[in-house]
Amino acid sequence: MAIEFRLAVLMAERKMKLKDLAETLNITQANASHLKTGKIKALKLKTLEKLCFLLDCQPGDLMEYQPESPSSLVVESPLDLGSTGLPEDFLD
Repeated sequence: MAIEFRLAVLMAERKMKLKDLAETLNITQANASHLKTGKIKALKLKTLEKLCFLLDCQPGDLMEYQPESPSSLVVESPLDLGSTGLPEDFLD
């Protein structure tokens, strides 16, 4: 995955338990676990805002972009909106 979610690291640094995270965000422990392990496909901005407030951090502290294959993200022509150069399933 190109976006690495670093919630587990921040929680460990702050000695925060999964249960406390779930209660504060008003989500199930199962969903909190998915957040912690980065096994999520989407994240609401409101949830991101709550995480940042709770952990006293910035969004960039929670996520890091690491491209898997830089050549697969190259756009051939910036004016050709039909051909982005992104993998076909990128927008799914």
